[in-house]
Amino acid sequence: MGKCSKLIATLLFTSLFFLMIFYDNTSFAKEKKNPLNSKHHENSALALNYHRVRDGNWFEDTLFTISSSKEINDYSVTKKEFNKQIKWLKDHDAHFLTEKEFQHYKSKGKFPARSVWINFDDIDMSVYDSAYPILKKYNVPATGFVITGHVGEDDFHNLNLINLSKLKEMQKSKIWTFSSHTHNLHSLTKDNKSIITKKSGKQIKNDISKSNHYINKNFDKTNNSLAFPYGEPSKKNIKILKSENIKYAYTLADRSVYPDDDNYAIPRVLVNEDSFNKLIKKWDGFKDGKSK
Repeated sequence: MGKCSKLIATLLFTSLFFLMIFYDNTSFAKEKKNPLNSKHHENSALALNYHRVRDGNWFEDTLFTISSSKEINDYSVTKKEFNKQIKWLKDHDAHFLTEKEFQHYKSKGKFPARSVWINFDDIDMSVYDSAYPILKKYNVPATGFVITGHVGEDDFHNLNLINLSKLKEMQKSKIWTFSSHTHNLHSLTKDNKSIITKKSGKQIKNDISKSNHYINKNFDKTNNSLAFPYGEPSKKNIKILKSENIKYAYTLADRSVYPDDDNYAIPRVLVNEDSFNKLIKKWDGFKDGKSK
């Protein structure tokens, strides 16, 4: 074999070798397991967490296309997309739960087939303007986790939060219930950690007490749950939460909920267009009963 032929053969072999490595490490070679199905059985449920439901106009779409912002890409869906998602869930016989029902079935050790619990963090005006009408249209219940010390602020971390009168309007619709997202501990430290993980027990106890009081007073409800800000739990604070009647605390994780999950680390799937298509639509739980 001449030098030229050897060189060509070497180049072909090298190219094939690297191509095999590339192929082996892509989704084409190995289809990753859907984490929602990694432990699937009939007792599981989906807790779907939303934040913002934006208009989806041309300006927003342009920003979405050119931006790598987590706020836009991970924490929001368009109004059109949200409508499609709720309709898809309805068409696939989702058994929509209120938070009270979700807690009830979890404590009993068995969720109904295709159980889905919709919830929102922060509760800014996009939820009132865009999500609320869609949920009413489909008669789907939802839970809102409210930052009680900042209700109605028009510039809280660049969010325009819903005021109390609108929250009460939502509650009267029988579609919405509200729980705690802390009173004044929804911020990040300089090293991007949830501030609740850095506060003393006394500070956390005082904050949760204020948040519970706000919810009890304004929504005529004895609050028993908390959504950890940024989905970041602090195990050292569980004793404090218990002392303030918090019996359920929610995090963020790409998996379904099981009755034996720790009540102070209940996973909710952060929903955006990508996660809905790649995770929710492929959840084996929707095969537990007939789907359309």
